[in-house]
Amino acid sequence: MSVDIRKHPDAPDPEALRDVRVEPIPPEEIERKREDGKVLVEDNVRERDDLNVIAYLSTESDGSDAVSVGVALYRLVQLFGTPQVSDYHAGNDISDRTDETFKYLFRARREDATEDDELPEEWLFTIHDSHVRYAASVAEWRDEADEFTADDQVALTTYAFAQQLVVEPVEAVYEDVLY
Repeated sequence: MSVDIRKHPDAPDPEALRDVRVEPIPPEEIERKREDGKVLVEDNVRERDDLNVIAYLSTESDGSDAVSVGVALYRLVQLFGTPQVSDYHAGNDISDRTDETFKYLFRARREDATEDDELPEEWLFTIHDSHVRYAASVAEWRDEADEFTADDQVALTTYAFAQQLVVEPVEAVYEDVLY
């Protein structure tokens, strides 16, 4: 059984994530990389058997008040706008679509990083859906689509951070529901 990322023994302290700055990658930068022949490779943290973690979209660590991936997407749209890694546009043929329907690409930066830290000064990650669940992946641009397994600490930090982004509602009320 998967362990909630907040209870994983190697997960970062949520307070330590305050020093990580996250910014969405501009669509123009993504397009430029693709035009240069680069491929975005990802390590889906939720699907890694060796880490065996899940990010409940809940304020309770047992997931008892969990919200759906749709609510998480809604919160991401409130914070960052529409997903900028979009291969599925209305009116286009999307018959080759997998179970993934949205994806955001972010750059994480740590201003106070030192050589002794377990985390790099900067890394890329995506937030997306995977098998109708909320997921996050550590990402890299490469010359070809090959296997990629991220460092465990970077993977756990990415997943914890992705969970924190959407667990707390953005202040918006519609029909007496806090979103």
